[in-house]
Amino acid sequence: MKTSIRARNGFTLIEVSVAVVLILLVATTAAASLRVSMATVTGTQTSALSAAIIRQFREFTFQDTIEALDARDGETFDPVLGNGQAMPDAEGYTMLVTVTPVDDYDPAVTVAADDSRTRQVTVSAWFDGRQTLEAVWLATDH
Repeated sequence: MKTSIRARNGFTLIEVSVAVVLILLVATTAAASLRVSMATVTGTQTSALSAAIIRQFREFTFQDTIEALDARDGETFDPVLGNGQAMPDAEGYTMLVTVTPVDDYDPAVTVAADDSRTRQVTVSAWFDGRQTLEAVWLATDH
């Protein structure tokens, strides 16, 4: 009995299908990984700029009197440098300032404005309608 041996040229349909599925799986995973990486970089940049914005605002208001700080309560500001000039590359960012009178000896206790010369200043940085960072510090007469 004769057996015929057929030469095999090319790939079968199953082999090609498996290869295509594997390539698509690798490409999808790579695309998802890239998307997450880009979101992480963008979030890091937003947080870093928010920290710089709050730091500059603190410098800008460092010499403010208690009355000047009280006047800033509830105000929304565009980012400024320590010298009062507009901060470059900060489009889309805003700051919300809250000033709360606290006890001179126990800042955990909120008091009436006339009963204290110490204020808790809370500044929230916002980017495109989302809060990105919040900082709180105490201020008193210099």
